[in-house]
Amino acid sequence: MAIEDVEIRNEFINLKKQANCWRTLHERAVKRESAWKQKALELEAIVRRQEIQIKEQAAQIEALSAKVVWLQEQVFGRKTEQSKKASGKAQNRRQGESNGSEPSSESRRNRGQQPGAKGHGRRNHDELPVQIIEHELPEDQPSCPCCGLAFKAMADTEDSEEVHWEVHLVRRIHKRKRYQRTCGCEGFSRILTAPVPPKLIPKGKFSVGFWVHLLLEKYLHQRPLYRTRQALRIEGMRCPSQGTLTGGLKRMGEFLQPLYARILERSRTAVHWHMDETRWLVFVEQEGKTGYRWWLWVVVTSDTCAYLLDPSRSAKVPGDHLGKEAEGIISADRYSAYKVLVGGGMMIAFCWSHVRRDYKRVGDAYKKLHGWGQEWVDRIGEIYGFNEQRLAVRSEPDRFEQRDQALRKALGEMAKVRDEQLADESLHPAQRKALNSLREHWEGLLIFVDHPDVPMDNNESERRLRGPVVGRKNYYGSGSKWSGMLSAMLFTLFQTLLINRINPKLFLMAYFEACAQNRGKVPENLDEWLPWNLSEEQKAQWLYKEHPG
Repeated sequence: MAIEDVEIRNEFINLKKQANCWRTLHERAVKRESAWKQKALELEAIVRRQEIQIKEQAAQIEALSAKVVWLQEQVFGRKTEQSKKASGKAQNRRQGESNGSEPSSESRRNRGQQPGAKGHGRRNHDELPVQIIEHELPEDQPSCPCCGLAFKAMADTEDSEEVHWEVHLVRRIHKRKRYQRTCGCEGFSRILTAPVPPKLIPKGKFSVGFWVHLLLEKYLHQRPLYRTRQALRIEGMRCPSQGTLTGGLKRMGEFLQPLYARILERSRTAVHWHMDETRWLVFVEQEGKTGYRWWLWVVVTSDTCAYLLDPSRSAKVPGDHLGKEAEGIISADRYSAYKVLVGGGMMIAFCWSHVRRDYKRVGDAYKKLHGWGQEWVDRIGEIYGFNEQRLAVRSEPDRFEQRDQALRKALGEMAKVRDEQLADESLHPAQRKALNSLREHWEGLLIFVDHPDVPMDNNESERRLRGPVVGRKNYYGSGSKWSGMLSAMLFTLFQTLLINRINPKLFLMAYFEACAQNRGKVPENLDEWLPWNLSEEQKAQWLYKEHPG
């Protein structure tokens, strides 16, 4: 082989070795690059996940911070959601534009006497009984200090008065006179005794008035029984035992149950109900139930206020109360139990106060959204104003129609703004949640428009729950099922009487006296004791006078 061929062959072998070497290096580099790219992708995915987690955590922190702000506001803030300026300028401006008239300064004035108004002076109390107390000069000043001549009393006096609050306990002793026959007729007892005075509880030692005061103290004024016993001790009475009072209260339920049942029947016949519910503790073991939380439901109509105590918070409670054939409108919040009742002839008018609360909460909880929340609070305030103005002229069809159209126009504009804001993809989750809720419940929120007798909110039922809520805080609910039912009965009776402007104390005194006259049993003419069946004379006699201030 020639030298040139050997050199060429060796060069070829070297080049082939180099190519294999470079190929191997390239393959290694490709593998390293691929591994690095894979690792980079994994790192990028990790970074993305961490970024998402950070955003979620930030959103969660923001939401929790907002909740803290809201809870602080609930505990330490104003106890009313009314705002002096929330509905002022904007509402009056819109009202003026819609009516073609000047906005009324009276539409949103503050409560109480207005600045510049004439005062009414010191209020008299002519309705109270009078006790005359005469005062004379002190014994050391009966005569002139100079000459010693005695002063002569004049016919007139200089008078002043004060209102005195006096609470006292009386021990009544019934002395029944005895009579002896003076005749000799046979077959009759020789000695006669005056009849035994009627008692609510036979052989009981407490009067009707005592039991009435005890019931008013706990179930109207929400005063715990132990505080009432303490008050009796302060008045100098050796206080009856807890067991004695508890046994008496248990007997009260026997007299009140029939009245309670008839009030519930009356409630079912209505066509409009305000409904709400709150927790109520009943410290008894209930089969199939964990814990002691029961629920106190309130159902308010034009002349009744019924309370229903039940272990459940399900739709079965209001459904069973109204019955399957009920038709009408329920004013309620957006709790799902009420929504189940919709259908057939039943509609749910959702509460605008709860809607307003959504936007106030967003505005208070998120500083950057305060302006947005206040705008929506103002819009809702305007709707309230338009509705108040149209209701003020219901007796004038032309003016009512004009203001009704202004209300409908304002609601249309509100719906338009709502949909425009929901179309914004950059909307904050809290804003979107509030707007979605508004859209979801819009149909129920508009029921008041076509039914002017239906209020915009459910504040009536919430007000009727205030007393029981105070009682729950003071005496923690009920220790047994019967005491819980007694609470529901008395809440129902007292609030129904107040709705009908009947004095609970005077009514209960008369009713228990009738039970006592019937030998400790419910009167046979029970229907005549229902507030809507009372005579005009009874209504005037038991009228509950609400004095201003």
